[in-house]
Amino acid sequence: MAKQRWAIPITFVFIIMGILLSLQFQAQNRISSELSMQRTENLIAMVRDLSEKRQKLAAEILDLNSKLRTQMQSDQDERKLFNSLNEELIKVQTVTGKTPLEGPGLNIYIDQTMPILYVDIIHIVNELWAAGAEAISINNFRVTQDTSVFYAENEHSMSITVDNNVLTYPISVKVIGDPNNLEKGLTIPGGIMDNLSLYKAYPVLSKVESLTIPASSNISEFYFLNEYKPPEKPVATTPTTQQS
Repeated sequence: MAKQRWAIPITFVFIIMGILLSLQFQAQNRISSELSMQRTENLIAMVRDLSEKRQKLAAEILDLNSKLRTQMQSDQDERKLFNSLNEELIKVQTVTGKTPLEGPGLNIYIDQTMPILYVDIIHIVNELWAAGAEAISINNFRVTQDTSVFYAENEHSMSITVDNNVLTYPISVKVIGDPNNLEKGLTIPGGIMDNLSLYKAYPVLSKVESLTIPASSNISEFYFLNEYKPPEKPVATTPTTQQS
């Protein structure tokens, strides 16, 4: 009885295996017969067609790679142009005082016991520019090409003004630049500091590793300025001689 129980499943497995092997054999024979039944001319045509398609695909790949490199180069050029324009914009904003600045420099401290006039402040600022100053502020008023340093007079006293803002003591002139050069520019023999000492005025100079100069609140708007374009030179013509 045990042998009969095992015989049926084993027989069934062998039958299934035989069917699968037969199907696989038939499929292989069908594929080989299909290729073998093809004419040589047809096989050659198939190979040529496949070869042409491969060449077209290779050409398309090369063209796409070329377009990709061109696009990448264009993006790099645009990025370089953007960075260049951004650097120029930063320079313009620095000159016009639209942005606050930070860096090493010099601090000039003037208290109310020093007999300083507005022209002395102008001379100090001019000396600082000549010594390589990159940015200057007077009591946190940014000095630009449009800054006006003058005086305001009332019944009891006269005050120094910056852009019509009255300065209160102590007056602090902050300047960004090379501290050593700035100090030398102010203390040169016969310079502004020697002249002020004749009137018992001794501004205190302090080198600072990092100071902040605010943005200007007096930004000029231009309404009449236009870019100048030189006139085109007339083309010189060679005079013709007439023969009689």
